[in-house]
Amino acid sequence: RVMARHRKIETPLPTAKPEIREMLEVMLDQEKPGEFAQAMMDLGATICSPKRPACALCPVNEDCIGFENGNPELYPFKQPKAEKPRRKGAAFVILNSKEQVFLCKRENTGLLAGMTQVPTTDWNSRKSGATGKDAAPLEADWKNSGTIQHTFTHFHLQLEVWVAGKVDTVPSEGWWCDQKKLVEEALPTVMRKVLGQGLGG
Repeated sequence: RVMARHRKIETPLPTAKPEIREMLEVMLDQEKPGEFAQAMMDLGATICSPKRPACALCPVNEDCIGFENGNPELYPFKQPKAEKPRRKGAAFVILNSKEQVFLCKRENTGLLAGMTQVPTTDWNSRKSGATGKDAAPLEADWKNSGTIQHTFTHFHLQLEVWVAGKVDTVPSEGWWCDQKKLVEEALPTVMRKVLGQGLGG
């Protein structure tokens, strides 16, 4: 930070590190490298702080280009954060004649491993899943209940929520859960959003 401001280095970090290192080698006191390093750290910690640096008190402000230009806080430049990818998929809320919800368990590896969910299409951080009621796990009178949005660490997810009632036979492993007991299930936030959307809140 000190060198980026002092020399007005506009190359973003971390790309600028070799450039900064090269400049430091020229300035480094070879007889007392430890003291030089300590002085640089002290300067960065006490005066050349990330926000509101005390430039007027700085002992090296006479040839500091960042100070001279009046905008030292601009430095060091940082790489802009890459925009998170957007993925899509569909989730299917299945109700039986007792108004119980069909739940199943996610695989024991990958995203949300081993957690409880309603059936969904095969989306993950790298790809979108199928959408539309044709992607449903069984034939039923599917009603579109809208979409939910959820952000994971590495991507944004948009899920269509489809709902079908009076379905008593499901061709996959899982269990029926009373709606009042959904709070006791190991449902990740994204699935709670799905159920909230599908069950009307």
